[in-house]
Amino acid sequence: MKKDNDNNRKNNSVLMYWLLMMTLIFLAVNVVFVVTFIRINSDFNDLKTITEEQNKDYETEISNLKQKVALLAEHVTIENENKSIEEAKRMPIGIPVSGQATILSDPAEGEDEGETVGNEFEDSLMNPYTLEISLEKGAKIIATGNGTVSEVSGDDIYGYLVKIDHQNGYQTVYRYSEEPKIKQGDEVLKGQMIFESTKNKGTLAYHILYENTYINPFDMIEISG
Repeated sequence: MKKDNDNNRKNNSVLMYWLLMMTLIFLAVNVVFVVTFIRINSDFNDLKTITEEQNKDYETEISNLKQKVALLAEHVTIENENKSIEEAKRMPIGIPVSGQATILSDPAEGEDEGETVGNEFEDSLMNPYTLEISLEKGAKIIATGNGTVSEVSGDDIYGYLVKIDHQNGYQTVYRYSEEPKIKQGDEVLKGQMIFESTKNKGTLAYHILYENTYINPFDMIEISG
């Protein structure tokens, strides 16, 4: 009987030992789990904070890039508009005279016969499209478009010749009896004075070339309205 009691006590001790060990193991596992969870949660929060800061930085960078793109687009638009305006100003359109003047000839007349028109003299330029304009005293001969003066020379028929290269395929030629107000190499603007009529009357001969071929000046005058 005593032996049985000892065995029971021994068995109970072993059971208590294993229960205690299992409890300690369980507690240890839970402590490890809790610590791991806390660390993961802390790392997650840190990562979340870093991500939020990075997102703010990205949003700021994207906003700055959008502003730069908008400014660049605006700059390109303005540049294109300025380029279009500049190109328009180089087109030699309109009447090359400011002040009282009378058109003496229509360059289209006699075109079908192939004769030189608008000029009663033999024209060394061999130009079938010569627009002659009679100027009253005080009238000004003006550039019909922006460009560079490519030639200033004497003219056997009219006295002086001025040629302007508009740097777009067009060239204009102004021939008049009085000394020109500009010289070769000058940059001229649309409407700038080339000659001034100081006599009672004078005659301007006006020509337009496109790609080195004479065209009817009236075509460009009609373009201008």
